[in-house]
Amino acid sequence: MKNPLPFGRENSFGELMTPDLQFAFQIVAAHKRAVNGQWSYPEHRHTMFELNMVLEGEQAMRADNSDYLQREGDILFLPPGVAHASNGSPAMEPMTYFCLHFDIDDLNLRRSLMGMQTTLLSAPDGPAAADIRSALDNMLVSLAYAETGLLRDKLAFLSDTFRLLSALTNWAMEGKADMLQESDASENEVALAAAMERELRAGAARILPDGEKITIEKTAAKLGYSPAYCKRVFQRVYGMPPRQYLTGLILRQAKLLLIDTELSIEDIAYRLGYRDVSHFSKQFKRWMNLSPAAFRKLTQSR
Repeated sequence: MKNPLPFGRENSFGELMTPDLQFAFQIVAAHKRAVNGQWSYPEHRHTMFELNMVLEGEQAMRADNSDYLQREGDILFLPPGVAHASNGSPAMEPMTYFCLHFDIDDLNLRRSLMGMQTTLLSAPDGPAAADIRSALDNMLVSLAYAETGLLRDKLAFLSDTFRLLSALTNWAMEGKADMLQESDASENEVALAAAMERELRAGAARILPDGEKITIEKTAAKLGYSPAYCKRVFQRVYGMPPRQYLTGLILRQAKLLLIDTELSIEDIAYRLGYRDVSHFSKQFKRWMNLSPAAFRKLTQSR
């Protein structure tokens, strides 16, 4: 007896399916700031990407041991971990800038953006750079309304966020060979990092047996390598620790499950591999600054 085909596939002779997409694009501390001629900002570094656009005046920036002069409309792109400082206006005049920090856990896009290095985007730098500038301009318009709490204003800001993500993706796809740094990872290391990513993503998406948790150590053992080597390779290829990536996957899955009111918080904790619901609740609150119950109530009230 023939096995029945899934509904919709009977008598089909060709099919093309896109891969499932699920990723987080995070924007943090976006701000527009007007400063006087004596303003400067000391050297610092952070774990996120940064876009810094001058709106009025000029700004002297030092990043990655290089000096950059930003004129009106210029954008400085900074990957995570780059030491940078602003010396303010070289002419000691007032200046206005817009700064936006963002992160992306899609590892393909993240790796491409990491390869772009510190880059000054000026007016003649092509359509992708112009699209990034246009997206930031749109965000500046909606930024003034981001705190109103009105649904229409929130959706407008969200729409502008997607425009920025699209512009950044197109910029990464431009493939400027002179800007892409050579990776210090071998082909085998890239393949291992990709295998780790697949294993972690698959593990975070499935219902785990009672008490079983996804760990970097178990994933490394399954792939036949030491945890220390796997962590080092993953960081080198994708620019983030595998534990940080795994945490993001688990948090995203937890939020999706909490939206489903048919599941109790205890059920969700067990699905994610927590033996103790209180442990899950403490961990979730550490991530979100909200308890699972408060997060669920928030999602249902909007």
